[in-house]
Amino acid sequence: MAKRRPTSSGSSPKGTADDAFTAGILRFVVWARNRTEVLIGAVVVVVLVIGGAFFFMGQRSAQFEEASLELQTIQQTVFFSEPDEAARQLRDYLSRHGGTPFGIEARLTLAEILLDNGDPDEAVAVLSEVAPSFRDPLRVQATALLAVAKEAAEDWQGAADVYRQLADRAELRFQRRDAAEGLARSHLALNDTTAAIQAFQRAMDQLDEDDEVTRNLYQMRLAELTGGEMP
Repeated sequence: MAKRRPTSSGSSPKGTADDAFTAGILRFVVWARNRTEVLIGAVVVVVLVIGGAFFFMGQRSAQFEEASLELQTIQQTVFFSEPDEAARQLRDYLSRHGGTPFGIEARLTLAEILLDNGDPDEAVAVLSEVAPSFRDPLRVQATALLAVAKEAAEDWQGAADVYRQLADRAELRFQRRDAAEGLARSHLALNDTTAAIQAFQRAMDQLDEDDEVTRNLYQMRLAELTGGEMP
C-alpha cells in the first residue's frame, strides 16, 4: 500500500509572525538610536513652543489686567482734572496700552476731551488710529465720534464719507438715524441740497413710529429745503 504523501498546509512556519514583529522592533531601535539627537531636538522644540505659548498668554493676560485697572483709575479722576492734564494722562496711557482692547476706550475719552476743549483736529488724529471700523461696538462708537470730529473740524467731505458709512453699516436704528442726519448737515455745508434732502429722508425712515416730535422736525426741515413742497 502506497504511503500517503504529506500535504502542504499553506500556513507560515511557526514563529514567522513573532520573528517579523521582533525584527521590526529591532529596526526601530536601530533607527531611533541613529537619530537620537534629532528626536531629542524635536521634543525640545515642541516643549519650547508650548511653554512659550503659555508664557505669552500669561504675559498678555497680565498686561490686559494692568491696562484695565489703570484706565479705571484714570477715568475716575479725568473729568475732575484740567483738560490739558486729563489729555496728558490719557496720551501717556495710550503710549503704554494703546495696543490693548482698552486703548479704544481711552481714545474715545481723549477725543471727547479734545472736542470739548476745542481741538477737533487732534481728536480726528486720535480716532483715526482705530476708525472708521465696524469690527466691534467700541469701534463703531469711535467711527461715530470720528464723523463728529471731522464735522467740528469743518472737514465736510470727510465727515460726509464717515457718516455715509455709518448710515449704511451701523446695526442699530438710532445709529443709522444719527448718521443720516449728520450726512444731511455735511451735504448742506457742501451746498448739495439734493443730497441733503435725500439724507434727511433716510433719517426719517429710521425713526420709531411713535417719535412724532423728531418726525415733525425733519418734515419742517425738508419743507424749508424744498420750498414748502414735500418730496
